[in-house]
Amino acid sequence: MKPADIVSLLGRLAVGGVLLYAGFSKALAPAAEFAAALDTYHLFPAAALTPIALVVPWFEIWTGLFLIAGLYTCWAAGCAAGLFTTFLAVLASAKMRHIDLASCGCFGAETLSPAVTVKLDAGLWVIALLLLFFHRRTRSLTLDSKCD
Repeated sequence: MKPADIVSLLGRLAVGGVLLYAGFSKALAPAAEFAAALDTYHLFPAAALTPIALVVPWFEIWTGLFLIAGLYTCWAAGCAAGLFTTFLAVLASAKMRHIDLASCGCFGAETLSPAVTVKLDAGLWVIALLLLFFHRRTRSLTLDSKCD
């Protein structure tokens, strides 16, 4: 086992753990809570808020589980990077449009300031990209047999 394997495992646990926590915190709460948080961004039509609020938490949960397990790691890391790209774009959009957010809605009822959320998302985005691009060299602590 190489040090890179351990670093990769820690990265998977960090990204996967945050996604798992964020997903469960929203999935266990009424979908209307997350839908209301999404509505504050003024990006989505009203008819799309509830479907988005129902799907996103479960996508986060499954992505987190696959990363933690090291199963389909390339796909899971790509999905995680895509999620964080989306989260950062939504937060940047709100900032550019001068929308004052009390909370980003990322962790359900728990509130994190958008500034903290941007830093967290950016760091996790970088880790997800590193996992995606370097996974082929560090798979001894995964369930993956190959990265296709």
